[in-house]
Amino acid sequence: MNNRRPHLPSTRCLLAFEASARLQSFTAAAQQLNTSQSSISRHIAELEAALGASLFERHKQRVHLSEQGKHLYLRVSQGLDSIRDGLQVIADWDADLPVTIGCTHAISHLLIMPVFDRLQHAMSDVAKVRVITSEYEALDAHLDPQIDIVFDYDVGNLNANDFVLLFAEAVKPVCAPGFKERHAKELSAPSSHWQGFELLEMATPNRGWANWEDWFAANGISASARPTTSFNNYVYLLEACASGRGLALGARGMVDTYLSNGRLVQAYDDYKEYDRGFYAVLTERGRSKSAAYRCLEALADLCTLST
Repeated sequence: MNNRRPHLPSTRCLLAFEASARLQSFTAAAQQLNTSQSSISRHIAELEAALGASLFERHKQRVHLSEQGKHLYLRVSQGLDSIRDGLQVIADWDADLPVTIGCTHAISHLLIMPVFDRLQHAMSDVAKVRVITSEYEALDAHLDPQIDIVFDYDVGNLNANDFVLLFAEAVKPVCAPGFKERHAKELSAPSSHWQGFELLEMATPNRGWANWEDWFAANGISASARPTTSFNNYVYLLEACASGRGLALGARGMVDTYLSNGRLVQAYDDYKEYDRGFYAVLTERGRSKSAAYRCLEALADLCTLST
């Protein structure tokens, strides 16, 4: 096993890659970054040569990420988001304090960003809203003292005014449209016959979300001896599912965008609800700010509308 860490590419290469991946076009990336298309192509070629991997599949005027490209894009976008978060914190240091939401990259990408413009509008007369992304471990350690709102599946003995229920925990099996077409007969049968399907699941310690064991148990079936593949990020998991890799549990409030754009479809019965919820919770710092309470209410309203 090679333990040597690769050298970091230049910032220009990473910015060119991120914009090209997000916009699916070298030309559009060049326009956004105020440079030439040939410069973008050169930076991408330099990055691919350094990694020894093809990051894009070229199709006339559009480009699409390869499997290696998809993996790198999620990492690069997370890194750039983290840098932007840090820059924003410094820029706002002496300004009117914004309301800061702390969450994982998956929650930011799947839940917050789809409603972020409306959230900012709802808060426009009170305070700005910003999002800081991190992994669960970092959030648990309270490494950033500026966070006002976090998300959790358990509110313990908190005061009822200090949290809101965004939605009841509910999941349903989802898959890519092509996967459903290929396995229509098996998927129409009882789920006890699903022994051959690859089940995609989270590898990180369970924080309260429903998993395959919960789902099969609710259907009176043992989940043992079934092929599973684990992911440490829910976005990675859904992307693998959308590529036709297997079956995933689509969580209410998190999978909506994939279902609405058709990249994922319902594979079996509709949502199965569990006796638990997904909450937005004020931190100690948030409980000292009236704007944070207002943001909590706005999040509850927007999540109710989106689900």
